[in-house]
Amino acid sequence: MNLHDKLGTDLAAINRLLRSVVETDSDLPRPSVVRDSVLKLIDAGGKRLRPLMVIVGSRYGKEMNDSLVLRTAVMLEYLHMASLVHDDIIDQSDMRRGEPTLHAATDIRTAVHVGNYMIARAMEWAAGKPEHAEPAEAPLPELREEDAYRLAELAAMVTELCMGEYNQLHNRFNYDMTLEQYLSKTRFKTALFMAHCLKAGADAAQADPDTAQLLFDFGESLGMAFQIQDDLLDFTHTRETIGKPAGADLRSGNVTLPVIFALEDPSLAPSIRQLDAHASSDVFGEVVSRIAGSPAIPKCRALARQYGEQACRIMDQLQGHPAQGDLRILAEYFLQ
Repeated sequence: MNLHDKLGTDLAAINRLLRSVVETDSDLPRPSVVRDSVLKLIDAGGKRLRPLMVIVGSRYGKEMNDSLVLRTAVMLEYLHMASLVHDDIIDQSDMRRGEPTLHAATDIRTAVHVGNYMIARAMEWAAGKPEHAEPAEAPLPELREEDAYRLAELAAMVTELCMGEYNQLHNRFNYDMTLEQYLSKTRFKTALFMAHCLKAGADAAQADPDTAQLLFDFGESLGMAFQIQDDLLDFTHTRETIGKPAGADLRSGNVTLPVIFALEDPSLAPSIRQLDAHASSDVFGEVVSRIAGSPAIPKCRALARQYGEQACRIMDQLQGHPAQGDLRILAEYFLQ
């Protein structure tokens, strides 16, 4: 059973609503490279983890507002997808989930434009009067003014994503990056987004402030654990498993936690520091293999486990709530 089934959410309905955001944009020509690119990104699939987190967070509320929850979930998924478009450009990644990235399939200028459009359109759609593309489906009701303001305020978190992306770009091939700098980048780029998703769902359903804050703190710790584990995959899994070459992050100059810990090894550090954008694929491959077999990997796993345990301690403070089982399913998925 997949995660959506375990949590009782309708993945197909989420995907239809994602498509409707661009299909109902009357200002967008049909056909157009922007429209076709966004729809292709949506149809490429994905686990839709951010909308799931919004929905789970909403189950901790006192008064369910399906319209606001759905608007919030879809807007945040659009911001996430747009961030991936920009992320792939910065990382010079030509593959994602085994398929060409948008800038590889089109060009960098087009991809940047599409990513920017997705952010702007998501904010416009969420705060406006969106109509479904299919007439058989009822349109979402108009938002109250205070809810529209809350969505606009939430969209401002794009600045946090930008800070994370900028830090990553600024530190390309920076082998003097500290652990604190890495953790800060990871918090901005991944953890805070996950935290906002849970809290936004809770706020949309009128959860009490203390509960919403606990969900935010839980999401932040969970996000830190998740990103560290994701960074580990770059060294411990094959291209067939993760849909991109092993060591792709390092090859693009992205200094992740395994690299930071491996640099502490005097016998390994010189080989890492010689890597730059001009190093050969064979040289990268050799260093990636050495990092994969080094003590850096268990050290990363230990730190990810610490963040996971911290998330579980926060989750325990929400014991007794009817949605606790859903939150535990979410935690188990991210921490497995």
